[in-house]
Amino acid sequence: MSIHAYDTLGTSKKLAAAGMERRQAEAVAIAIAERQGNLATKSDIEKLESDIERLDSSISSLRTEVKSEISSLRTEFKSDMNLFRSENRSEMKTQFRWLMSMQIAVIFAIVTLAYAVS
Repeated sequence: MSIHAYDTLGTSKKLAAAGMERRQAEAVAIAIAERQGNLATKSDIEKLESDIERLDSSISSLRTEVKSEISSLRTEFKSDMNLFRSENRSEMKTQFRWLMSMQIAVIFAIVTLAYAVS
């Protein structure tokens, strides 16, 4: 915020000329001067508006980047999941074939033993 000089003497003289008691006029002028440091000027507000517009633009840009990154991660995740499923299917097929082979071998052994005993 900009700091502007405030004419307390001029203000108190104007207030006194308007009919206010001199001591009151001086107190009011001093009170106004003390509050001046907390007031925003038009240029302060314009700068703040400009800063907000830049922030909005940055946020919008960041939002676009985040959406793009999320989309990319989703695609990568789906690809990894499909690869994982494919590898697991292949592994499961191999294990299933092995189990079926073992069952056939066991059945063959049981049948062989059954004919050998009889």
